Amino acid sequence: MTSGPARVLEEAFPEAYSDALAEVLQADRDMRKASARKAVALIRAHHVLVSPVLFQNRMLANRSFRAEVGALLNLSEKAAENLIGYSKVLVDAFPATLDALCTGTISWQHATVIVDEIGSMEPQARQGLETVLLGVAENLTPHKLGRAARLERERISPETIPARHEAAKQLRGVELGEDRDGMGGLFFRLKSVHSHAIFNKLTAGAQQLDGPLEDRTLDQRRADIFTHVMLASVDGQVFGVVPDEIDDENFVKWFRGITAEVAISVPVLNLLGQSDEPATLDGWVPIDPETARALTARAPSFTRILTHPETGAILSVGRKRYKTPPDLARMLRIRDSTCRFPGCEQPAYRCDLDHSEEWQHGGETKLTNLACLCPGHHTLKSAALWTVTQDDSGVMTWTSATGRTYRTWPHQPIAA
Repeated sequence: MTSGPARVLEEAFPEAYSDALAEVLQADRDMRKASARKAVALIRAHHVLVSPVLFQNRMLANRSFRAEVGALLNLSEKAAENLIGYSKVLVDAFPATLDALCTGTISWQHATVIVDEIGSMEPQARQGLETVLLGVAENLTPHKLGRAARLERERISPETIPARHEAAKQLRGVELGEDRDGMGGLFFRLKSVHSHAIFNKLTAGAQQLDGPLEDRTLDQRRADIFTHVMLASVDGQVFGVVPDEIDDENFVKWFRGITAEVAISVPVLNLLGQSDEPATLDGWVPIDPETARALTARAPSFTRILTHPETGAILSVGRKRYKTPPDLARMLRIRDSTCRFPGCEQPAYRCDLDHSEEWQHGGETKLTNLACLCPGHHTLKSAALWTVTQDDSGVMTWTSATGRTYRTWPHQPIAA
């Protein structure tokens, strides 16, 4: 039963609005079930076509089938090939995921994430992880499910990450891509610790350029800083980043002086050299134990987070700073990782720290009454279009104006 402003809004909404939302939800579940039926039917048709009775040449049969599926569904042959491939793997190797899709519990996007992330694992380990992921998939976006899958995969197979990381390092490089309207792009494949540090440093610099006369977005400022630092004083040409900026040498020196903080979560036994369980970078990216131990030992721009070896709960975020608000803010951003509104994936560093129970209504500034909310969802809450409660474990229950409830969980729990 809702109360207060939310209750008033709920009564103001026509019943037709709630009925329409229920229809949206039912239509979505029907589409999920239909995608499962399509996958099963595709593989049934494939088995019939490639049987020796109809075709002696299996390669030709597969090509013909791919072409017909593309024509049938108005897809490119590449898209048809991907659809057939995912369908075959689901039917042959992921029966539990297919069942969840058949009941409408997960979407096609969730199913393909599971296949992509754990399809290469040994069958026994894969089945166990599949069960774990299906237990949480209904409450996660496909993107967040992919992140959770990567973390859990590294947790249960820690012995493989050093070798895989060493092999992956050989693929590092930079790719140039052309876009429309005179624009282009660069894609860097780097060690995760380097790519996160570079991005966070660009972000810190972009945030420092904010001001009343600044009309560029944060992303635009990141791009401008990168361009300026990389191309400063090339052939005498000046690339402006700050209005009236003419001293490239001083600008580059200023940017190099910016320190971007990166958080590394390290199981305590890992830090002692008694475990190979992988650490995680900025809450999501698994990194090998050797890199984690080296960084936590000597890198001043990294926040070391000690976690419980069994529960994964945060035990400490260190005490490099002594004022309570910055430490509490850091802990909250580490705990939440993203905006805590259902489905939102805005990173925590872009979010406000919001009181779940409003300050003016007696809410306290404490861990269990604060959460990361992006500006847009903060506005929704402040306008009382949505209400929220938070329990002592950080689980938040959101209630819309129509009385529907949705729950979100902290990315990383805090130990009591």
